[in-house]
Amino acid sequence: MHLGRREREFFPESYHGFRLIRTHGRVWGLPPQIDPERVLADGQLFTHPAVLSTPTLGEMRAAIDAFDPATLRPELVDTLDGYDLVRFRGQLLAIRSGCGPADLDLPEERQRVGAIGGRTREEVEAAIRKAKAAAPVEFAGWLPIYTVSGNCGKHPQFTHTGSPPPGYRFARTGPRLDPPMPTFWQRRVSPLLAKAGRAWQTFWGIARLPWAFARPERGVTIRTRVRVFVALVKLVVLLLRKGCKPLAVARFVQSRHLRSQLLMGDRRDLVFLTSMPYTFGQNPWVIEVEDPTTLFYPLIQNGQTSDLSAADCPYVPILKALLEADHCRAVLTHMRSTADMLGTLFQSDAVRRKVIYAPLGVKVPARWQRHSGNAERGMRNAESRTGSQSAVRSPQSAVHDGPIDLLFINSWCQVASNFYLRGGLDVLEAFGILKDRYPQLRLTMRTALPPLADDYKRIMESGWVRVVDRFVSAGEMADLHADSHIYLLPAARVHIVSLLQAMSYGLAVVGSDGWGIREYLDDGRNGLVVPGRYGVASWADDEAGLLRENYEEMYTPNPAVAAGIVEAVSRLVEDPELRARLGRTARADVETKYNLANWNAALKAAFDRARGVSDDRVDTGHAARGPTVRVDGSGRRPAGQAM
Repeated sequence: MHLGRREREFFPESYHGFRLIRTHGRVWGLPPQIDPERVLADGQLFTHPAVLSTPTLGEMRAAIDAFDPATLRPELVDTLDGYDLVRFRGQLLAIRSGCGPADLDLPEERQRVGAIGGRTREEVEAAIRKAKAAAPVEFAGWLPIYTVSGNCGKHPQFTHTGSPPPGYRFARTGPRLDPPMPTFWQRRVSPLLAKAGRAWQTFWGIARLPWAFARPERGVTIRTRVRVFVALVKLVVLLLRKGCKPLAVARFVQSRHLRSQLLMGDRRDLVFLTSMPYTFGQNPWVIEVEDPTTLFYPLIQNGQTSDLSAADCPYVPILKALLEADHCRAVLTHMRSTADMLGTLFQSDAVRRKVIYAPLGVKVPARWQRHSGNAERGMRNAESRTGSQSAVRSPQSAVHDGPIDLLFINSWCQVASNFYLRGGLDVLEAFGILKDRYPQLRLTMRTALPPLADDYKRIMESGWVRVVDRFVSAGEMADLHADSHIYLLPAARVHIVSLLQAMSYGLAVVGSDGWGIREYLDDGRNGLVVPGRYGVASWADDEAGLLRENYEEMYTPNPAVAAGIVEAVSRLVEDPELRARLGRTARADVETKYNLANWNAALKAAFDRARGVSDDRVDTGHAARGPTVRVDGSGRRPAGQAM
């Protein structure tokens, strides 16, 4: 064998029109129809359905040679009532004519071009007639400002927009935006301003407004610029007349992101905002929020409100004036506590009348965890023991059961530091005890891991711990849930989608008493609640109307919470019948209460109100009227819930 000098083989940039990228131990092939810069900037390299992936370059070449490019090209079939009828990936789609090129593999692109699907032409035609009859609501989650605000426009909380309420349709009429690239100001000027202080940052932002109005922007006309400028002036005048502090007003206006307001400037329909009121009031709008703090973002942020004084905060009167204004039509929330706090915080009957409360709903999966094998074994073991009054077994008898899978999931955005906020340290502390007591326990952690002390690494190494830190498809996530038995959520506060999804899959949920969790988790009925978070990491301040949060507490383990997890999981391991009952009840709650139909009824009420169609049956959370929708279905508040 010759081991001397040989020519270096370079990795090719492309092959037969496919852009080739080698990363994460694999080779990725991007077809010509896909913009590589957009896919990389949006983080879609690993998720885009049209991107090929193989272990080696040779296999990628073979995959490209066998690839049929026609599968990615929409085939025009006909035109129909303002729509182009195309066939794409075996489905018939109607796309609004004149929308330009679109990547039909992506849900947000389908929404942008108003894609309507069906199996037959008749189904598509019927869907078009239904869409034309429905009232349009502009979903503003596509605005550029949301991409730098936790990308909350794409958060699973708002997937319900894919199934709009009767009589309405969600539209996304904005232009196809280029991937966010750092500008000269962000690269050069912003770092200097960060050192100069907030006052200089605000001054510089206001000084740039004339240039921002004049800067060329695709799809933004002079008429749109004038309309947004008038809305901006009206908003500033309104806030100043309400006695708001000028510097705070300047900061607030600057934080609304002028480019986003210009892109939304020519919309005349109702606008649906997600979590943060990014608007000058140029459109009538409805907003959906989980807690009061996000209304103030980025000026006030979650986790930093434990010592905030509402009376001294200059942004409270600003938000009060914004919510009282005519262009704000409704504030929708899935948290009873939030509905109560908003009325107290702003001390405004006008705001109270606009608040609509309803529990959030999620889809009910067909496949779910029935706990049948372990539950049956538990009942047989209980029946075989004479003289016992309890079905709870000792750890020694429990170890003979099959594997019991615990599931812990980080936040949707998979920021490593959120591992702490979900209670990851306490999960590991508890598992360090549980793994010795019950060898059949297995822990799956769907999370990117932050730096951890060696003690936690030893727990993971010595026990059955699986860490999934890669992208997980929807099918794989469904498998993780359906194959698990116990869901762990000892978080600082509620994470509503994660909680409801676990309940919908029939898992026995072990949650903390952090703010909001008890509104959905009833201890001993549809889950188990571990104390130790409420009043420490999060709590509702009923006098001030603020959600108090102190996330610093989450970066070190809480012995009380860890002990609570150990106790709760031990009960579920030793009593399979309890585990099965909690899981069945949780799923039944999702089927009957926390479903999309009920949620859409509230959403329809919010939109009807925004359009002047009132419904006296809607629960507005007004203290004078009293609550009309109960989260536990019994006409009372669950224990521990904020009053």
